[in-house]
Amino acid sequence: MAVFEVFVSRVAAEMERRNTHLALRRSEARLNAILHSATDVIVTMDGQRRISMFNQSAEKAFGCAASWATGQPFDRFLSKPFRHLIESYLGEPSASGGDARRKVWVPGGMSALRADGTEFPVELTVSETETEGSVLFTVILRDINERQQAERKLKRLMLETEYLREEIRQQVGPDRIVSASPAMRELLTQVERVAATDATVLIAGETGVGKELIARALHTQSRRGERPLVKLNCAALPSELIESELFGHEKGAFSGAVARRVGRFELANRGTLFLDEVGELTLAAQAKLLRVLQEQEFERVGGSAPIRTDARVVAATNRDLAEMVRAGAFREDLFFRLNVFPMRIPPLRERPEDVPVLARAFLASLGPKLGKPLREIAPRSMRSLERYDWPGNVRELQNVIERAAILADTPVIEVPELVIGTARGGTERAAPRALKDAERAHIAKILEDTDWTVEGPGGAAALLGLAPSTLRSKMNRLGIHRT
Repeated sequence: MAVFEVFVSRVAAEMERRNTHLALRRSEARLNAILHSATDVIVTMDGQRRISMFNQSAEKAFGCAASWATGQPFDRFLSKPFRHLIESYLGEPSASGGDARRKVWVPGGMSALRADGTEFPVELTVSETETEGSVLFTVILRDINERQQAERKLKRLMLETEYLREEIRQQVGPDRIVSASPAMRELLTQVERVAATDATVLIAGETGVGKELIARALHTQSRRGERPLVKLNCAALPSELIESELFGHEKGAFSGAVARRVGRFELANRGTLFLDEVGELTLAAQAKLLRVLQEQEFERVGGSAPIRTDARVVAATNRDLAEMVRAGAFREDLFFRLNVFPMRIPPLRERPEDVPVLARAFLASLGPKLGKPLREIAPRSMRSLERYDWPGNVRELQNVIERAAILADTPVIEVPELVIGTARGGTERAAPRALKDAERAHIAKILEDTDWTVEGPGGAAALLGLAPSTLRSKMNRLGIHRT
């Protein structure tokens, strides 16, 4: 019986050992299944930083098999800052007492190396575990490259959305080109032909002829039409801010640069950049613009890293750039870069057949806006509109129709001759005079009517449809001063 009891106890002990071993194997299988199904990279290493466990996510992230990585020093996967972190962590004394163990979390700003040496950003935790009398260290990290790319894309889309919202807020008048003149029909044919290319276009024309509408037509009819049309009025900004607006700036690049700013060239990547009043650029900005057109890259103000751009440039001016080149006020090489496909928009006085067409189009758009049943322009007023020289061109015509519509009490509106300056003592056209003289007289008349108030809702700039800085520039150029 004693022998039998010894035998039974040995059998029972062996069975218990086997059951425990099977349970351990099942537990290890479940643990391995959990570790290898985890989306995060999980790596364990000993005190000499040699890898003892390498899950499937680690194989994918680091680009190597677990069989190759196991036993290798983990340092081969560490960037320099990551290695310093691990060395600092292992160099600290272990926590004492109970289950308290060291643990560090790095939410970002760290990177790791793949087996082929390429670097990728990570967030990670490092923790200490004691098992079977030995200490192991577990590193759990996550590749955040895709997330960062998504964040950058989202930020860019937010910038584009905000820019487009601002454009919508500033948009006034109809966005379609209305014309009945042969000259404009020929111009629109040119627009259709050049829109299909990426050629740089230089649009010349007097103030208010509709250069921006032509630029918008070039953009919408091009393959870039789904991307934004980014605009910059070079005359509306101080010279010291032009470069920042065009190319952006880094944080701290100058006083007031409290954050990084994305420039218009960066926003217009794969889209179109419309530079209005390009003749107002400083020579320094002209040099940088020339480099972008030549090399398709630029640096932010205060930065050193080159940024590539695929922005098509459409420029516009109401000045004679060729004359400015001869005077040394505009770079000749930049002029040739911009003047790849020149287009000239004829002023309204050269296409009088467009006056009634445009006037009726403006009136039709104003009715719903003002809540009035506006139907037609009185024949006598229409004849007055056709006789006028329109130094402010289409923009001036639009403003005149809007003011007459606001004052109208009947569906057929009257345009007072005083409003359009046609009280010239007779029904015939005034004797022809130089455009510069006509422009000077018209601006001076508006300034006198507004008591020389330039800015504000009732100021001369608003009545002329110009930015205040543009009006002041014209006043200096034309020698208009208050006496």
